[in-house]
Amino acid sequence: MVWYAGGNLVYLVCQWLVTVLVTKLGGFGDAGVLSVAMSVSATFQTLAMFGMRNFQVSDIEDKYTNSCYVGFRIVTCMAAMVGCMIFSLVSSYRGEALLAIFLFMTFRLSENFADVLYGIAQKHDRLDIAGKSFAIKGIGVLAIFLAAYRISGSLNVGLAAMAIFSIVITALYDAIFVKRVSDYGFWEKGGRWISLAGETAPLCIYLFLSTAITTVPKLVLERECGGEILGAYSSIFAPALLIQAAMCYVYNPFAQIFAAHRAKRDKRGFLLLAGKITAAIVLLTVLILLAAWLLGDWALELIFGEMIRPYAFLLAPILISIAITSFFGFLCMLATVLRAFSWLLISCGAGFAFCLFLTAPMIDAFGVNGTSYSLSAGMLLASAILILGVMLRLREPRTTRSLE
Repeated sequence: MVWYAGGNLVYLVCQWLVTVLVTKLGGFGDAGVLSVAMSVSATFQTLAMFGMRNFQVSDIEDKYTNSCYVGFRIVTCMAAMVGCMIFSLVSSYRGEALLAIFLFMTFRLSENFADVLYGIAQKHDRLDIAGKSFAIKGIGVLAIFLAAYRISGSLNVGLAAMAIFSIVITALYDAIFVKRVSDYGFWEKGGRWISLAGETAPLCIYLFLSTAITTVPKLVLERECGGEILGAYSSIFAPALLIQAAMCYVYNPFAQIFAAHRAKRDKRGFLLLAGKITAAIVLLTVLILLAAWLLGDWALELIFGEMIRPYAFLLAPILISIAITSFFGFLCMLATVLRAFSWLLISCGAGFAFCLFLTAPMIDAFGVNGTSYSLSAGMLLASAILILGVMLRLREPRTTRSLE
């Protein structure tokens, strides 16, 4: 777990530094193209992942074989790429932007395929393989992207180098080392993919919608205000994502404890722990906003240079939207523990629809900050619905059916 957490942290920081370098070296124009590529690909990578990781590692009875999981991931990755490119073409992305989306999606899919291998490793208590891989990929991707970008002056050359490096590490490190832990194949004749897809479909839809809530406002901003404004917004948004990742470590370790409370029908203990974690998220949010008020402008200029100064006013609304998104992530964890999948779908669907229809009017009314206000509003609506769902599920008697 130390290897896994440490490797993930290195990977996240390096990914953030890629966005910083693009802004500093290529300006807000390249940053806007990169943001579009990241946003579009993030939505469709949920189809590749299919919500399968937690299902896979909890399949302790081996209902589905390793080869079934791996083969199904290959199918979902291909479907995700097709869907991503169709969406991009229909959305009128062309030229450099379309190529950037394709290259970044290729990079994401190499990581998504590696994820199913990490699931195999996790079932055999070898998450260190995944952690070491994340560290190698994070540092390597940052170095090779920087070299290719500086030498060529082209964002897409840098993205191509990044994608190729990730594919090579997945093939030469992940695939080989996981194979030593447990055997698997890339194809299983008569594989039970339809059954697997049916069982994991609700999780796939939930992940797709929850990701779309955060990406739709950015895509609307790009349509309304242009790529450079999106580049400036995304440059400030990128470091805030590190805060969201850090907040995940506040509540993720408690999933098993919540499950234990549920198993013992200890509603009071469940709610008491939930209240403490909510208080911790609120406290962290206050401290982060205080730090942003005191040091935000200085920190942004230190990272991005003086060109970011006219956009520093975007920081506080972005941080608030990230905090609300983190709280919603915590609620999603509770709903998963309670197997309240229908409430996950309802809340994410409502939040997505709210953002889809609200973002453009909010941008018209409040300018660029309308993007953050729309995201916050969508997440607040989704959170309110999910709180209701969690409370109703807690009132239900714990039966075998309710946990299926």
